[in-house]
Amino acid sequence: MEKIINHFLIKVILCISLFGIVTGFAQQVSRINGVVIDNKKQPLLYVNVFFIDNLEGTMSDKDGRFTINTNIYGDRNLHFSHIGYEQQEITVHIAPGELINVKIQLKKALIEMDMVTVSAESFTMADEEGQTLTSMDIVTTAGAAADIFRAIQTFPGVTQIDEGAGMYVRGGDVSETVVLLDQATLIHPYRYESDTGGYFGMINPFLLSGTFFSSGGFPAKYGNALSGILAMESLGFPDNSSVDFGLGLAAVSLGGSYILIPEKLGIRFSGNYSYTKYLFRVNGGEEKFKKVPISWDGNLSLIYKYSERGQLKLFNYINQDDIGILYKSPVYAGTFISGNESLLNNLQWQHLFPSKLLLKSSFSKNEFIQNIELGNMDLSTTDGMIKWRTDASFPIRKKVKLGTGFELDKLKTTIAGSVPDDPNDFRPGAAINTFSTDYLTKHIGAYIDGEISISPRLFTICGIRLDYLTNGDEITIDPRFSIGYRLTENQIAKFATGLYHQYPLARYSDETIGNPNLNSQEAIHYIVGYEYKSDITNVKIETYRKNYNDLLLSDSTQNYINDGYGNAIGFDFFAKGNLPIISGWISYSYLIAKRK
Repeated sequence: MEKIINHFLIKVILCISLFGIVTGFAQQVSRINGVVIDNKKQPLLYVNVFFIDNLEGTMSDKDGRFTINTNIYGDRNLHFSHIGYEQQEITVHIAPGELINVKIQLKKALIEMDMVTVSAESFTMADEEGQTLTSMDIVTTAGAAADIFRAIQTFPGVTQIDEGAGMYVRGGDVSETVVLLDQATLIHPYRYESDTGGYFGMINPFLLSGTFFSSGGFPAKYGNALSGILAMESLGFPDNSSVDFGLGLAAVSLGGSYILIPEKLGIRFSGNYSYTKYLFRVNGGEEKFKKVPISWDGNLSLIYKYSERGQLKLFNYINQDDIGILYKSPVYAGTFISGNESLLNNLQWQHLFPSKLLLKSSFSKNEFIQNIELGNMDLSTTDGMIKWRTDASFPIRKKVKLGTGFELDKLKTTIAGSVPDDPNDFRPGAAINTFSTDYLTKHIGAYIDGEISISPRLFTICGIRLDYLTNGDEITIDPRFSIGYRLTENQIAKFATGLYHQYPLARYSDETIGNPNLNSQEAIHYIVGYEYKSDITNVKIETYRKNYNDLLLSDSTQNYINDGYGNAIGFDFFAKGNLPIISGWISYSYLIAKRK
């Protein structure tokens, strides 16, 4: 059945690709070129530019320039917004195939500026404060291998402990950072997964329209995470029909988009196949593998815009990877074989009501299957999560914005197989222990956040989060608070604190190999920061302390207990610049972490 599904998916992608090649260039695409300047006639970067009717748009670059391609014609309202500037809107008449040039000047507005989220280095879309991490940023980051997790590892507060992509945030374990895509939780976000995360991230950066990453002090909107949050948004309605193809020494890729019904229905697709044999043959290292790393993935997304204010997005993604590594020890020499498969189906609905209420809701199914073999060890693990999440945000008054939401999820974990009785003896025929674990976790979470502009210079975000874990009949309440003071137009002082809980993974709570009476682990964040932001420079300095309580410890009688504790103290520095001939960033971290 799996092979039939795989062949069918490949055929669908190829058919769509050929159809897109034949018809994709028949439509007449109009182009809007523009430049945005400030009151000093200087270019403004990171200005959000989008059409009101369907929210298609972009952001201005370091020269203040932007380009939008569209095949929707007539009189349309083009909106401009930037933190610290008055929003503006102009009407543009668009004809098929027309090239339009616009120039707009934004005026500074101290009183009307947006809220500032007190978090660490953030890379985000327009509705969250912070840096913008684009697909091109990821691809051009040295050493990142075009992987979003590896790119984030170059920022302060994130530690790279091996050659993999695992994110260890401010002294936390890799499991303490939660990864979201279109509100759905990716329970296993890595490829070639290991105990330290994995070698690459699961999601291709070119499938994303925006990314938000926080290394601490994140608001009550995000839960079940002790250290960090990575929230991603997939691409929306396609600007035009297109097909792209890539071929390299170790991989081949195919992707594109097609507008099925103008302004209503669009489709996006992609496929990647990686075979690293020839890459290792050229660069060396092939002798380390019995089976060189092989992976493939496929994505098919449908976007339906039923009105100017609402849309449905169906995101489907699958990937597989296999690897065989030669293993040697004084006792046994053999091959470690690992195979992983991940599947994500997510239906997301979003609608902007006339009252400025923005509602986002998603229903997702995420499944992960792993099989590993080494001598007398043979393990099979299956994790499956079904989740429903809804988020709402709306202004109550001119200077008060309220956010609220809830999530319901069910996670089922099955682990079965055999492991050596002696952890160091993998010889075939050596004594083994066999077991089968089937564990079900149900979780309910809800939150409320308030963003308040107390004065033109003073603003705060305060919220509270409630989580309920049905298995242990445990309720956790997490208050969170942040405040910022604008010293000057370009300088902000910040402080944030909050309580964070994360419940144990299923294998630790199993009745046979774990302890069903475990409680959630706890962390308390304290962050003091300073930020300088101008059109070409962004500098952030943060010092923090994170206290841990109720961490898991091994126990000879109960398997695991909540007697662990610890703390992390550190200092982060980040500077990003966009100059005429060079752009980039510099980061530095200092960390002392102690955990039992």
